[in-house]
Amino acid sequence: MEHKQDRSVDSGAVAAPRQDTETSSEVVAEAGGAYLQLSDVEFRDRIRTAYRRMAACDLCPRQCGAPRLSGKAGTCGAALKPRVFVWNLHHGEEPPVSGTRGSGTVFLSGCNLNCCYCQNYPLSQLHHGTQMSVGRLAAALVELQEKGAHNINFVTPSHQVPQLLASLFAARQQGLHIPIVYNTSSYDELSTLALLDGIVDIYLGDLRYTDEDVAMQLSGVPDYVQVAERALIEMHRQVGDISMDEQGRYVPRGLIVRYLVLPRHSGMARDVFRFVSRHLSRQTYVSVMTQYFPAYRALDPALGIARKLTNTECERVMKTWSQSGLVHGWVQDMGDDGGV
Repeated sequence: MEHKQDRSVDSGAVAAPRQDTETSSEVVAEAGGAYLQLSDVEFRDRIRTAYRRMAACDLCPRQCGAPRLSGKAGTCGAALKPRVFVWNLHHGEEPPVSGTRGSGTVFLSGCNLNCCYCQNYPLSQLHHGTQMSVGRLAAALVELQEKGAHNINFVTPSHQVPQLLASLFAARQQGLHIPIVYNTSSYDELSTLALLDGIVDIYLGDLRYTDEDVAMQLSGVPDYVQVAERALIEMHRQVGDISMDEQGRYVPRGLIVRYLVLPRHSGMARDVFRFVSRHLSRQTYVSVMTQYFPAYRALDPALGIARKLTNTECERVMKTWSQSGLVHGWVQDMGDDGGV
């Protein structure tokens, strides 16, 4: 998602330090990825474990059982080989991710959700993209590093974890050393997240809903809330909160929780912020995304989300923020367009 004109938000307890990402050369501290510390033996073992699970796929909470090792696609639309839509430098993420040079973003095809409003539906729902070998994907990661990317940012990765692990292992052998970002809807299986412990540096995890009925109507899964909340707790356990060093630079490790405000559903903000404050940390950075516009099937009037947000809805969310006890975060200015 785009974050072109983020503003830092602050509860009043502690200021959220912010530098101008257009002019500062010290927004993000330089650091090697955590995966550099993983032994070859452990790395290979995790890759083998992940691939074995595709024989009757149980990588994500859908547990569809597709024989992906045989080349059959799962509910997510992905089979054996990595499928990628595009990879490039992306400057529209949150400041700890985009920094000054951009994030090395890899937009993966397919998705384990079926969101009726997806702004990236050509790749997530229609599965546009190119199948490639693990070796070619590894080369793409090294290319992004050579272009100056602060990190490798896998977008919608939940259903392609085995391929990503294999490509990272191969890229490490070719000199890849920058941190890894896991950019997810948070509809993630805990046992799959366990394979990423000590490999992912920054989790960008959504918390889209706090009402299972709404999640079923808009994203096609009956258990999003309980799955996402458990997943976010695990992500936070692995990497903690984003912090800053003595020079005021973001340290590239930690969890950022994204909350996309939807028309008619801004009341969920209270429960989103309450969950973060009570079950993660009051220091957890929350990115409030107000750039929603109706796309894909969201134009259907019956869904009730065929419009942009109103000023009243956004003001309600920000009032809720001010009462939440949370300390750090960003809010996107209305009018920004999201998507690839």
